[in-house]
Amino acid sequence: MTVRPAEVLAQADAEAVREHNYSVGDRWRDPARRRQLFERAVRLRQEDPDLPDFQVLPDDRDRAGLLVSSEELLLRREDVAGCSDALRRAGLAHVPVDVLGGRISRLVVQSDAPPRDIIARSGDLRREAVPTQPSYITAMAVVIKSLGGAEPAGRILPPPSTTLAVGGPLRVAVVDTGVTRQTRSDGWLAGVARDPGNIDPLDVSPSNGLLDAAAGHGTAVSGLVQQEAPTVPLVVYNPVPSDGAATETAVAETMVRAVREAFADGQSVVLNLSLGTTTTDDQPPLALQAAVDEITDLAAQSGLEALIVAAAGNYGTDRPVFPGAIPGVIAVGALTQDLEPAPWSSSGDWVTCSVVGDGVLSVYVEGREDPEFAPVHQDVFGPDSFALHFGTSFAAPQVAGRVAQVATDQQIGLRAALDAVLDGAPDRPGYGRVLAIQPPIL
Repeated sequence: MTVRPAEVLAQADAEAVREHNYSVGDRWRDPARRRQLFERAVRLRQEDPDLPDFQVLPDDRDRAGLLVSSEELLLRREDVAGCSDALRRAGLAHVPVDVLGGRISRLVVQSDAPPRDIIARSGDLRREAVPTQPSYITAMAVVIKSLGGAEPAGRILPPPSTTLAVGGPLRVAVVDTGVTRQTRSDGWLAGVARDPGNIDPLDVSPSNGLLDAAAGHGTAVSGLVQQEAPTVPLVVYNPVPSDGAATETAVAETMVRAVREAFADGQSVVLNLSLGTTTTDDQPPLALQAAVDEITDLAAQSGLEALIVAAAGNYGTDRPVFPGAIPGVIAVGALTQDLEPAPWSSSGDWVTCSVVGDGVLSVYVEGREDPEFAPVHQDVFGPDSFALHFGTSFAAPQVAGRVAQVATDQQIGLRAALDAVLDGAPDRPGYGRVLAIQPPIL
């Protein structure tokens, strides 16, 4: 068997990044194409009775619109009082979200109410001065950078030199699509617990023998965390289906659950959220803000730390993307291989730092790419595959992992470790501190 030299493999990967960026081009800027992706995702969800439905909400600032739940609205706790008559007339019942400390309620259609679009009911309530909000979809690959998907990598990573720890003072929790049930022969992610509650099924929307839009997303993100934090315990959650679209309430509840479970084990936690959404009014979504508030209170009560690291988003504008833009959350933008701003990365004064997010090497899953997201050719990934990944989704876990490892090595708190990671890094307006974490391909 001929072994290709390392520099040849690196050159092949560099060329794959160039080809990916050329083939995708500026199509990520095309609202018509994004709207097409949205509508396809909505249609597939409607065909699957096991997955919650969502719909496209018109947005004055983005012709593609926004994805929101078709099954629930949200209302703050302080706004519920005095609204019972209006809710009854709209055919809605309010259900406090206990996991979020009861800070918000879900508004759901009463069983005896006539069928009707829940967004239309929201309009009725607003005319009665009831300030409901949509339940936004914190999308992953459904949005923008699903175009082109992952690219097969020429380079591979050597087997990890250490086994992921189990105990210790802290952990990293990845809230994502979960982890593939496929096990690898090279040892990567071998120490990550797999159970029915955190498996990424890879092929459900649609179930057609092809990888879904966000299939393997959580696996790749987890692999990046392990690269940067090889001795830190890693726990993976899967509130997000493999098509990449979850309601903000599902994500928010899992955020709090992940922190509660870490604190119950006496561990501080770095929470990685490689997902996000814009909103119609550029204000934080109710459930995500409630989750951050609840986590802040839990940390104060426990004396432990919870550091939330989130992808800045792939919208190519300075419009805030949540949860990254919520105060206190560490938002991570993306750079090109030469540490210049990636043109598709979201930016703004709310972005804390940026790292390479263009052609990031990590583990991937076995399967065949859906041609809907492959503008040039349909890739096939075999066992023990590695891939080049694109998007701020793959920038955030580099920072989450690096901070966790620094905290472990130096035996310091998470905020102190974040300060150490950022210390001395140059500042780029709109992109925060420029960090060189994953090495460039060449």
